[in-house]
Amino acid sequence: MAAKKIKTTITGKPSYEKWTLHQWVLEVKDLLEEEYGVEIIVESMDTGDVEPGLLINDQLVLKGLPGEEGYLIEVLKKAFEEILGLRRS
Repeated sequence: MAAKKIKTTITGKPSYEKWTLHQWVLEVKDLLEEEYGVEIIVESMDTGDVEPGLLINDQLVLKGLPGEEGYLIEVLKKAFEEILGLRRS
């Protein structure tokens, strides 16, 4: 059976913050794919927004660049668990 695909899209005007958010998502992609048994598709889309945004399956889950990568991981895990119907113990 093929792994469920989850699309992540980083939006915003080209900027250091958008680039950083994109790099952070790429850095944790393999770890999250292994943990949740999913395939993560990472895309970037230029928009007029000054602050970068993070969409998971076209739903906005984060606006702006978090202060640290750990916060991003928690946002991604929460979104994935909601999509997959998992509950944290």
